[in-house]
Parts: sequence; structure tokens; C-alpha cells
Amino acid sequence: MLYNLAIRRALPGDVKLLYKWSNDSLVRSQSFNSNEISFETHCKWFEGKLKDEQALIYIVEADAIPAALVRFDMTEKNTVIGIAVSEDYRGKGLGTKAIKTGLKEYFRTHDLPVMASIKKDNIASIKSFQKAGFVFLKDEVINGIESKVYQIEK
Repeated sequence: MLYNLAIRRALPGDVKLLYKWSNDSLVRSQSFNSNEISFETHCKWFEGKLKDEQALIYIVEADAIPAALVRFDMTEKNTVIGIAVSEDYRGKGLGTKAIKTGLKEYFRTHDLPVMASIKKDNIASIKSFQKAGFVFLKDEVINGIESKVYQIEK
């Protein structure tokens, strides 16, 4: 499907939308911590991320409708990416496009390589990251869960 994509920084008013996406059953099942998140916990986390200079949270809009979240958490050596696609846009190729859109924005001002850790059975995400240009780096166990780590550089 063809969408007119735009990207913007997340705003305080996005807290409820991102809470809804974060607690989506598929998003929870593919996260390394699959427990449901309380609204209070989410609000504290979100407020902290908005203030954190080492964190970037973007909303990717498809035809002016919020469709995906792309998040970057920077460390001294690299940056970790996270993504969540709204249920309404899954299976339509938006994951790869959202990743590429987020990377383009990230690499405008940052140079650190970007890492993606994905559960080994999350084939849809693995394919999305590969199509976005990420290359396999290593297998890793995270929180007791077998995963694959991918990387992309500027």
C-alpha cells in the first residue's frame, strides 16, 4: 500500500496512544518483558523518555494518521531501536517503511550504529529490519529468551 509518510517527535499528548500501542497483545508478546504495563508506570516512563537527551521517540504518520512508533535509546557505543506498528497498519509493509523513516531522521544528527534485538521467532520483525538494511550481527539470549541482534550503520 502507498502512504504519504511523515515523522514527528512524540509529544506529551501522545501518552495515551503509545500506552494503547504498548499494551497491544502482539506488541507485548514480542517484547522481552511481556507483562502488561500499568498506565501509571507508562506515564512515568514516557515523561522520563521525553526529558532524556539520550532517547528519541518518533511517531510515523501514514496519511496524517499515527501509524507507528520508532524509538532510539543511545548509549556511548551504539543506539538501540524499538518499533511498534499500530494494529490497523500491520501486514501492509509499514514496519520496514517506518524503520527506514526513523533511521533517516536519526542519522541526520547522530552517527552511532543502530542495533535491533529481536526474538528469534518474530519472523515479521526480522524481515522488516532486514528489508530496512540491517545485517545480522549475533545470536543472543536476553532475559532468558533466544534472540537475534541486527545492526545498521550510517
